[in-house]
Amino acid sequence: MAHLIDSSKGFNAFVSFAAPAWHGLGTVLNNPLSTEDALTQGGLNYNVIKLPNVHMIPNGNSFEELISEDSFFTLRTDVNKVLGSRLGKDYTVMQNIEALNIVDEILQSGTATIETAGAIDEGKKVFICLKVNKDIIVGSSDTVKQYVLIANSHDGSLAITAMPTNVRVVCNNTLSAALGQKSKDKIKIRHTVNADYRLSEAMKVIKLLSDNTSANEDNYNIMANTVISKEQMFNYFGNVFCTPEEIKELQKGNKDVIKTRKANILNDVLNFSNRGQGQALAMKGNDFTMWSAYNAVTGYVTRKKYSSASDRANSMLFGSAAETIETAGALALNPAKIQPLSKINFNNLNLN
Repeated sequence: MAHLIDSSKGFNAFVSFAAPAWHGLGTVLNNPLSTEDALTQGGLNYNVIKLPNVHMIPNGNSFEELISEDSFFTLRTDVNKVLGSRLGKDYTVMQNIEALNIVDEILQSGTATIETAGAIDEGKKVFICLKVNKDIIVGSSDTVKQYVLIANSHDGSLAITAMPTNVRVVCNNTLSAALGQKSKDKIKIRHTVNADYRLSEAMKVIKLLSDNTSANEDNYNIMANTVISKEQMFNYFGNVFCTPEEIKELQKGNKDVIKTRKANILNDVLNFSNRGQGQALAMKGNDFTMWSAYNAVTGYVTRKKYSSASDRANSMLFGSAAETIETAGALALNPAKIQPLSKINFNNLNLN
């Protein structure tokens, strides 16, 4: 199975608590994980240095080396691998132990525990995933677990960032953890070696989680109490997956704008809305709700086929899948913004 879990030192740089992760790689520890476990068992205990790029300048039949003063690269010293090659002179290397030093403060607060940790793409990105010790309950028994991913990169693609995410237990759907004006999808963490400032940064993460818990519990329950018709659900799916240009054409009655691939996506989402795991719990009797429609989207995105396990991970955490889930959540919470597609005959697209 293709994956991006780093194996530069001859083992998979990943550790998880109690159970294997989705890719089945790395070390499973039965005792609660510590930051030290993340660094050692998770393969994060390597150093990175910043060096200037060297340009080869033609000089007759040979070349002269010109050491750059403006462009730099990062080198992982234990295995001599270049991690980032187009970095500016102001780029500062943050060692993994430094980037993740607020995790201990979060653990000591009792807010969360470490679920997984690891390095991906030859060590270019590192992360620790924390499980928040408070669930969200939708309705009477629909449980959503909360997590926060603290990540850093050595190729300039990501600052030290805390990114919350939620998972609906009954179907293992990944949900957006930032819905509405009172919640945020991520915050940047300032690096500091000062203990007081480090605690302050940890408190920013803890407040982010607290605010998101309160906001999302309200928002998910608003969705669950918003009953919609089948036509409204069709409109919602079309707004999530179709481009603005496609929406305009559909409103004119031009169903030919939907090509086979897009029609298959809409069919798959609709099928999940009717028969997907956990959908019965998301509905009000036999009526669809915005909660059931939202989870049809997240269920499709979570389960669809990706080109590889690494593509799935990157898409869900940093890419298009995460963007789709975020868009779906925002529309589900603001159904008035869903544009009607009433002129389209969905039955002609096999959406029945």
